[in-house]
Amino acid sequence: MRKRPLMTACILFLMIRYMIFLAGEEGNLPPEVYSMEGKSVCVTGVIEDKTRREKGPTWYIRSGKSRYVLYDSKERDLKIGNSIQVTGIFYLFDKASNPGEFDSRSYYQRQQIYGSIIPKTIKLKDDNIIYWKEWLFRLRESWKEELIRRLGQDKGAVLSGILLGDKSSMEPETKELYQKNGIAHLLAVSGLHVSFVGVFVYKRARKAGIPFAAAAAAGMSVLLPYAVMTGFSVSARRAVLMFACRMGAQVSGRVYDMPTSLALSAAVILGLEPLYLKDAGFLLSFGAILALWGGGDITRRQRERAEERREKKTISEPLKMKKKPGFLAKIREAAWSGFCVQALTFPVLLSSYYEFPLYSILINMWVIPMMSVVMGAGLFGSILCVVCPFLADVPLAAAKAVLSFYEWNCQIMLKFPFARVITGCPALWQSALYLLVIILIFFGVARWKKKILVSIFLFAGIILLGNWKTFDCRMEVTVVDVGQGDGIFIKSPGNRNILIDGGSTTEEELAKYTLEPFLESRGVGELDYVFVSHGDEDHISGIRDMLKRQEVGVKIHCLVLPEKRLWDEVLLELAREAVRQKVEIKEIREGETVWDKKGMEIRCVGPSSSYDGEKGNAASMLLKLTYGNFSMLFTGDMEGDGEESFLADMKRRQTYSILKVAHHGSKGGTTDEFLKKNHAGLAVISAGQGNRYGHPSKETVKRLEEQNIPYLCTKECGAITVRTDGETMTVEKYLGDQ
Repeated sequence: MRKRPLMTACILFLMIRYMIFLAGEEGNLPPEVYSMEGKSVCVTGVIEDKTRREKGPTWYIRSGKSRYVLYDSKERDLKIGNSIQVTGIFYLFDKASNPGEFDSRSYYQRQQIYGSIIPKTIKLKDDNIIYWKEWLFRLRESWKEELIRRLGQDKGAVLSGILLGDKSSMEPETKELYQKNGIAHLLAVSGLHVSFVGVFVYKRARKAGIPFAAAAAAGMSVLLPYAVMTGFSVSARRAVLMFACRMGAQVSGRVYDMPTSLALSAAVILGLEPLYLKDAGFLLSFGAILALWGGGDITRRQRERAEERREKKTISEPLKMKKKPGFLAKIREAAWSGFCVQALTFPVLLSSYYEFPLYSILINMWVIPMMSVVMGAGLFGSILCVVCPFLADVPLAAAKAVLSFYEWNCQIMLKFPFARVITGCPALWQSALYLLVIILIFFGVARWKKKILVSIFLFAGIILLGNWKTFDCRMEVTVVDVGQGDGIFIKSPGNRNILIDGGSTTEEELAKYTLEPFLESRGVGELDYVFVSHGDEDHISGIRDMLKRQEVGVKIHCLVLPEKRLWDEVLLELAREAVRQKVEIKEIREGETVWDKKGMEIRCVGPSSSYDGEKGNAASMLLKLTYGNFSMLFTGDMEGDGEESFLADMKRRQTYSILKVAHHGSKGGTTDEFLKKNHAGLAVISAGQGNRYGHPSKETVKRLEEQNIPYLCTKECGAITVRTDGETMTVEKYLGDQ
């Protein structure tokens, strides 16, 4: 540290800056922003950037210290730099309401964007233009269109994502394929891409005999606009800052020190916005560079020790001549670099994706070196599109071939056993202990034997990857916030994973963006049973998608449906999809049970065999969960004839620990008579924010209050989790008291 005073100063600055951040209010939105939610606003600001969507343009405007996103539906002749007055409805970005869910509000808050506006009117106040930014936007759009025209929608959109950071035209399936194989980093314009452009220009300039200062200026003059054009991500900022440090060292004749450059870049970025410390992109970018430096330092120290051993040899022993590194040596070096990056960034990856592709290190060994072909051929082909269009297809075809290989390789790898290992989100203590061991290994390389180092690393891996929740013998029930719908997860004390319903009429792609992230964050990669109460869309939409996503999502072993006489056409089609996906189907009737060895039992208590009413809500499957003295009743959308039939068959009054209120709290269900015969210590309601039905209804809430039954609703609380050992229980609201 004494040899790196600037690095020491940067680290001290970061520590002081972060303490100030924790003690202050910088991480919160201004209070007035919350009061604007859902209201009409009038904002005057300057357009800072813009992008295009299928539904229309998106404008980013700055008004004072505030930034907003405008989702427009009309094409307007507005340019970057224009001052505009916008009237429209303001919306806060969605806050994650379930574990594992993407938090849009935090993501935009890190960029100091407070919310979105759906404009009603936009008036031009000032026609000033930031010409260089407008030119870069037009260049990016025309560049993307040309790549798609020449390579086709699929590969052209992928190459556009790699070169321009614009993934808006990519197929969602392609993005997910890259992510599930651990190569999603290729689709982001990262520091690697930006550095490639800057270093390429700098080296070409130096080979042409241009002096250091002029070559560095040339590299920066290309690198900075390229980084801005591609979105200026946090990793791109890091690359620009580190490139500037490297060029400064070259020009001034000083030795470039990567750790100092990295610390200085972190100080600049976090000094301006401390929230980036929680950003996965920031942690992965800085962690990868730190790992490459650390891996290189370990290799250097090993070579120095080897040199020392050679020098100690007696004169009589012939010394072997040094050889240039061969092909295998280069492969080992690439593998070592990839391993170091994976090892150091592992906790961040698991905290972001809750899984790791077992073969990702292997895939990256050949994928990353081939990126130079994709980048080089893509950039060269793009230049030829302007200067010599009829030759552009040759290098672009090479880039397309590599991208086709990537996709084929990903599809093949996913079919291998254990291609995806679901670990769940590691606890903070797991990540901290793992990183501490990694630091000990780094400093202990020179002193400890390889066997000891490997053993310590394996111990660290077990600490990080271990799903310690499996040793928790308590039962866990989570009413997931699925918007307007139902979705309830049960982890039994015997570690069986069960889902009761999973659908929504307000959330698109519920499986991909809500149910699967929640389950995977809990370390759940397979569901033993999925119960479907009835065939309404708000109970099955996510389950239907999960069945179609068996290869890339959470696997389902057994689909449990009501007895066949109660099926409608929707349930019949769901059963057909399960058959196509080779998922077992089980019908359950009144009195039948599912249980585990630790004493948990789920019993079907309705509809009864005598029920002859309509299919649908009234015929909802009724389930009673028991574990020790704990009990919970799941009622689906039961109402009307179904409720009357259930009450008629009841022999005595029942008391439950928890009642899942029927039909999202609609006024037609959970009647006074039902509550008198089925009392509960707590009622939970699954309903979406601002739903058009007004669920839960005032009538149902009043009935619960009259029966002295407290209630919680997902639209205020987010996911509601109950944990019990069979005697006592705790209730946790994901959104707390917000």
